[in-house]
Amino acid sequence: MNDVPLEEAEPAKKAFGDLTEGEREVVRDALLAIGRDPAVGRAIPGWRPPSVEYTYTTPLARDSAEAITVVYTHTPRAWE
Repeated sequence: MNDVPLEEAEPAKKAFGDLTEGEREVVRDALLAIGRDPAVGRAIPGWRPPSVEYTYTTPLARDSAEAITVVYTHTPRAWE
């Protein structure tokens, strides 16, 4: 699902506390995937090195057209 172009996504920024419990669960799963491999998301060009900003998009449900995108920044440690 990470291939959804950002320009096609409906902008709906929400704080974690404003999400429904189902949406929070989807975000928790996304954060687990990001925690295992920060590069799992799609890199956003033009970010300040050595940090990289990524997006990770996941559907709300298997059969849902709606999705949640997590935007995050990762700065690799010296040993990564």
